[in-house]
Amino acid sequence: MITHLNIKGLAIIENLEIDFSPGFNVITGETGAGKSILILALHFLTGAKVSCDVVRSGAELATVSGQFLVKANHPAVLAMENLGIPTEREGEDVVILIRRQLSAKGRSQAWINDVAVSSATLKELGSGLVDIFAQHENQRLMHSSEHIRYLDQFSNASRELKAVTERFESCDTILSQIEAVVLKVAASQRDQDYLKFRLEELKNFSPTCEDFKEITQVCDSSDNAVSEREKLKDSISALENLEGDGVTGILWEFSKKVGELNHEGESLRERAETVAREIEDIHFLLSRRISEIEIDEETLEEAQKRQFGYHELFRKHGVKTADELVQCYQNLLESVGGIEVAKERVVTQLEELKKEVVLLEKASAILTQIRKNGSQILKKKVEKEIHELSMKGARLDFEWMPIERESHTVSLAAMDRELDGKLSLLKEKLQKFGPIGAEKVQFLLASNPGEPSLPLVKSASGGELSRIMLALKKTLAADAETCVLVFDEIDTGISGSTADVVGRKMRELSMSFQVLCISHLPQVAVYADTHCLVRKQGRKNRTETEIIKLSKEDAAREIARLLSGREVTPSSLNHAKNLMAQARA
Repeated sequence: MITHLNIKGLAIIENLEIDFSPGFNVITGETGAGKSILILALHFLTGAKVSCDVVRSGAELATVSGQFLVKANHPAVLAMENLGIPTEREGEDVVILIRRQLSAKGRSQAWINDVAVSSATLKELGSGLVDIFAQHENQRLMHSSEHIRYLDQFSNASRELKAVTERFESCDTILSQIEAVVLKVAASQRDQDYLKFRLEELKNFSPTCEDFKEITQVCDSSDNAVSEREKLKDSISALENLEGDGVTGILWEFSKKVGELNHEGESLRERAETVAREIEDIHFLLSRRISEIEIDEETLEEAQKRQFGYHELFRKHGVKTADELVQCYQNLLESVGGIEVAKERVVTQLEELKKEVVLLEKASAILTQIRKNGSQILKKKVEKEIHELSMKGARLDFEWMPIERESHTVSLAAMDRELDGKLSLLKEKLQKFGPIGAEKVQFLLASNPGEPSLPLVKSASGGELSRIMLALKKTLAADAETCVLVFDEIDTGISGSTADVVGRKMRELSMSFQVLCISHLPQVAVYADTHCLVRKQGRKNRTETEIIKLSKEDAAREIARLLSGREVTPSSLNHAKNLMAQARA
């Protein structure tokens, strides 16, 4: 359930806070008071895209925050754990705090339990928390393309539908790949001479990833060896870069002279000779290291020449790596080697397409059967609901229609007539399928016994559409994981005893879900556990919307207003209290 909602700077709302209760929450108010802004706020909070025009005039930001309580095993909790979002518990329930803001410049940001998330993540998580059924949903019933979505939702066919969609998209991808080969062959035939020249150049060079790696290693290692040898030579030169015999010669001469001194001469001579021997040893080691460094000048020259060749080809073909150059070579082989190479590739692709078509047929057959079975159960449940909604004897039927889809335009006629024949057979099969399967469905309604079943667009009035949609929603919600069901004036076109039944249906739904209902019907409002009133106030030359929870007495007065109009009379107040008492009974 949603326990708290805070709205700031949205439309005509400056700052609004409301605490919701479990069960059935009804929201009433005069036309234009701002009830629809609550729906807008919930849409925005759960990830819907909205225009920056909704930011209140003069405000920099619109901010909506809401606190939800869900069961520990709810999918939203698992999603948060997978995203690394911390969770908090309140008794046995998990607290989910969502905050989202929109700047006047159109920038949107969102947080879940104070962790920043993307709009896509928010939408995915929010869809499992709130199910908003707004007025426009009635119009969706008028579009038969939406009907199969309701049937699949009721039949729990999401997994089977996904399998069909994936197979269909795989077939479509393979057809596009075949088309790409055909177009490439057609283009290559126009530029054969140029392509042959480029292919011959690559063929003579014979580039491979392994070869490029080897010559790079040879060049790099040789460069390192040359560099080290030069450093060794410089070191020896530094030792020899003095007159005569270099450093060692000077030290030997020094040792002779200093040995002739009377005091400490012998000791200094020995130290000078030791240093001279050490330097001689260093000279020897440096010279030996130079002799150990072997550089195959011929191999190095060949490797450098080939490395230069690679980089020249990189430049000519507009690539940066040997992998990409090898791919260019393969592409040119296909283009110049021509139709035969392309045929081999197409033959492989046709085999893949054939397998995918068979899998698509099987997946679609499973989905069709699930839909057929589900439609019979859905028919019984919806008819039961609409009969209780004062549509006695009404029948809901289904019209099944095959998918009609244009064939893919790819053709192999210019390449090979036999292959084109195989492709045509597969395309003919694929014409019977779409991403939603092999069939379309639309709901038919016979409003009264003995009448023919007709499409909803031809047979259902506005009030009947509202009742059918409520019946569908109640039926679809039976196994839903949604926490909150929101209804925005779905009672349009309904009055009298039917409105009373709608109120009871809402009350029944609230036994399993928290229900928020915006309504203008007193017969619905009397069934609410909590009654909230939305009203406009003029403050500082600005119009603001506020929402307040009503006490039992104030709720009775609001219901009386709905019954009699603006002025509450004693009789309308007594009538309201009687209706509330009957609803409680």
